[in-house]
Amino acid sequence: MKDELKRFLDETFAPYGNFPSRADVTQELLVNLQEKYDELRKQGRSEDEAYQATIDSFGDVAEIMDQVPHGESAQLENRGLGKTSTKATRRARAGRSQFSCITLRQADLSDSTLSGRDFSCSELTDASFDRSELRGAKFRASDLRGTSFDGADLTDAVFSGSDLGGVSFSGSMLRGTKFKVSNLKDALFTGATLDGTIFSISSLIGDSFDNQTLERVVFDRASLGNTSFRNSTLREVSFHHTEVKDAIFDGAKMDKVTYALLKGAGATLNDTTFL
Repeated sequence: MKDELKRFLDETFAPYGNFPSRADVTQELLVNLQEKYDELRKQGRSEDEAYQATIDSFGDVAEIMDQVPHGESAQLENRGLGKTSTKATRRARAGRSQFSCITLRQADLSDSTLSGRDFSCSELTDASFDRSELRGAKFRASDLRGTSFDGADLTDAVFSGSDLGGVSFSGSMLRGTKFKVSNLKDALFTGATLDGTIFSISSLIGDSFDNQTLERVVFDRASLGNTSFRNSTLREVSFHHTEVKDAIFDGAKMDKVTYALLKGAGATLNDTTFL
């Protein structure tokens, strides 16, 4: 059945090209779907019934994938651009540069005003946006591995179809920030403001939200294997169509609706308390 589920994912994502995080995201989704299928089979469903119920639980990806540039990631891969020039960095910091489909690798864009800028299809690995203002900025199909956004204001920013492996958001403002179909493995969120933040169809495996306050945060169809919420506070947090059995909620505080959703999804809620 694994091959059938993989074929379903391949067909679902085929219209959207090879955006940077596709391999990671689809692999984690495959694991989630396989777990869902196995659970349904244990409940006595036939193979056909379990398969149909599994893919039905996936939902409609079109609304999210509409925000991922189609086919532009290949353009980025074929540009053959090298390390960012000092001139390009200066122009970017001054706000006089077009940012889409360019290379700003290891660029220092800290303490910059870049609100509303579009960094789609750009290579921004190991760059620094520390303490920068990035309200409403767009990062679609971008390579951001190892980049730092510490202390940055990312209110209403959009990260879609992007690779954010190892990115640091320590102390950053993530109010209304959207992470969709993106890889966030090993990302850091220490001290970040998480209010109305959306993590849809994204991989957060092994990430930590320990001791954090999460309000109206959305984890729908996200991968949360070994993701930790120890001693965190959760208010109106959504986990629809998300496998939460391997997430860690020890010592967490949450409202009754969030608790009921997690309990119904099979989460282990030892030592949790109501707000």
